[in-house]
Amino acid sequence: MALLKNAKSNQTLNEKQWDEWNRAIFSLFWKIWLLTLFVELLLFIFYQPTPECSKGYYFYLFIVKPSGIELLALVLFQLIFTRVFKSHNRRTVSVYTILLISIFAGATVCVHTSVGMLPAMLLLPMMLTPLYRDIIMTMLQAVLVILLYIANYFYFTPNTPYMLPQTSFSPVVDICIFIGGTVVTCVILEKVNQDIVINEERSRHDSLTHLYNHECFYEELEYYRKRYEKDQKPFSVIIADIDNFKKVNDTYGHAFGDEVIHKVGELFMENSKKEGFSARYGGEEFSMLLRHDAPEAVAEKIRADFAAFAFQTPLGEAQFTLSLGAAVYDHPRASASSFFEEADSALYEAKRSGKNRVVLHKD
Repeated sequence: MALLKNAKSNQTLNEKQWDEWNRAIFSLFWKIWLLTLFVELLLFIFYQPTPECSKGYYFYLFIVKPSGIELLALVLFQLIFTRVFKSHNRRTVSVYTILLISIFAGATVCVHTSVGMLPAMLLLPMMLTPLYRDIIMTMLQAVLVILLYIANYFYFTPNTPYMLPQTSFSPVVDICIFIGGTVVTCVILEKVNQDIVINEERSRHDSLTHLYNHECFYEELEYYRKRYEKDQKPFSVIIADIDNFKKVNDTYGHAFGDEVIHKVGELFMENSKKEGFSARYGGEEFSMLLRHDAPEAVAEKIRADFAAFAFQTPLGEAQFTLSLGAAVYDHPRASASSFFEEADSALYEAKRSGKNRVVLHKD
């Protein structure tokens, strides 16, 4: 149920999120449209004309009509999304997506009324509901597919212009539709699974620096500690804190403060790619795990590189500093937290003794 929470259902999408949603959704719908058209054309090839329905009439009824409705809806919605609406909350975008997929399903089912198994395709739109992460949107989609089924049963089927007779052609229809429905299902599932993986991964990262977050850091620290119990290979932890960060915010503003944080994040990421794991521990604090027992050289490189970097501000160039504490896990500790406190105490000592320095915890 985690994907159906309403907490962020009205969250406004920024330009990047808007573009990502458009690319993903319309790519999915174009694939579905092409697959549906392919199945319809395949059935057209196998169709044997009758006095009541010529090849040309069949082509109009079962290819031009449904695919034309879907194509018109797809082009219209894409035009609205990309040209008219530039920013909307998540729920509004979800409603438009629900309407589009419902038109796709409804056009296919309500035109091919003579195919007995086709109304089951109305369940396909329900597979997209995990993307909305909103129980209200799920209920809306459920109501729409039920209404479409009722409309198909009581109106479209009784008023269909031509019912395909049960002939030797019927098994071909059923097989092609089943295969087509299976392929469309796979396409939808691929998108849903991809979205779930992306969102799970994003939830593990800090949005500003793209480093891992506090929770992930502690999970990794516990993993390192348990690995030490097995192979006795020491590891290290580094903690950094931006010196006088409140003054940075007060002088240059919080937006500039984010730039400073982002720069520290870049340095942590660069210096942990080959040797370990880094995270934004919280606020202006950063942490790193290293798969060796020599953290001082890495910490000193980060400190020196940051101190040497010249930030461009409205008041001219400005340079800032970091204080760093480090500790080596070379013998068992009671817990991961107790080990982390050793590096934290080293950081406190670096702050207390003048800042802009690296202090290694000594047992």
